[in-house]
Amino acid sequence: MKKLSILFLSVLTLGLAATSCSSDDDNGGSIEGKWQLTEVGVVFNGQEALEPATNEGCDNDIVEFKTDGKFVDSYSEFSNDKCTAYTQEGTWTKDGSKLTKKYASEDEEEYEVAELTGSKLKIKFTYSQGGITVSAVQVYKKI
Repeated sequence: MKKLSILFLSVLTLGLAATSCSSDDDNGGSIEGKWQLTEVGVVFNGQEALEPATNEGCDNDIVEFKTDGKFVDSYSEFSNDKCTAYTQEGTWTKDGSKLTKKYASEDEEEYEVAELTGSKLKIKFTYSQGGITVSAVQVYKKI
């Protein structure tokens, strides 16, 4: 009987230890670091429609959130048969699921952080174009 009790306690302890351990991906994550755009899409009738981010042969966008509250957006545009790289800088704040980026030009953008893990950042935002309101989604991987 004593051996059975010890076996039960051992299995119980091992089970609790295994379920309490998890990777950084499961514990949420820090937004600080470099993130590369991997997917883009829209929300339509409550459903996300995502596709791989492609940039006509140019590098995909990268955003770096620095620990001092600054960020750097790096992106490329394809024109005249070549990729031209650009960067924009500014400051960022995150309050709960609200992410705000304020550019040096004083433009400000607000996002909803829909998912943040150690390796994935998914943001949603709404904008109007041509009188139509669009709910967009961007997914980044940490690099």
